[in-house]
Amino acid sequence: MNEINLEAIGEKISLLRKELGYTMRELSEYTGLSIGFLSNLETGKNSPTVENLQRVAVALQTDVVELITDEKNKKFIIRKDEKKIWEYERQKMTVEGVDFGYDRQMYEKITIKPGAKEKGEVSRHLYPEICMVQSGILTVELDHEVYDLNKGDSMYIAERKQHRIYNRHDIETVSIWVHQKNR
Repeated sequence: MNEINLEAIGEKISLLRKELGYTMRELSEYTGLSIGFLSNLETGKNSPTVENLQRVAVALQTDVVELITDEKNKKFIIRKDEKKIWEYERQKMTVEGVDFGYDRQMYEKITIKPGAKEKGEVSRHLYPEICMVQSGILTVELDHEVYDLNKGDSMYIAERKQHRIYNRHDIETVSIWVHQKNR
């Protein structure tokens, strides 16, 4: 059985963190992991769980496969059954994500049906995002302001800006999101 090279994983995490310009404190904030744990991870002194690797991968805008191997899965086509899908029942929200593996971008289609019991959760990311409304009216809270985006409208959300999205209207809304992650 092959051993996992913890030092190589740690070096890759350190390199990605520095490429993105993140401090250890920022990485700790976005992963919920302690600075000490992350420091030991970067130096190969501890063995992370898959859950902790996933948290780090998300914060570093990559995936676990890229962290533990020398290659990332690259795809030219992503079939319907290969998409990552997240369902948020209380917000009546479905998020379909695709990552082709060629760059550091994530593409998402977010559908929100009317009549949700809750607004979307407040989000804050380490990267900017672009939203394009394909149908319906998307409500975005950003910087203590509320914006209704109609079909064809777009919005840029800078990194680290708190925001939330929801549908407060009586028709379904569909939007496309591009997470422009820094290198």
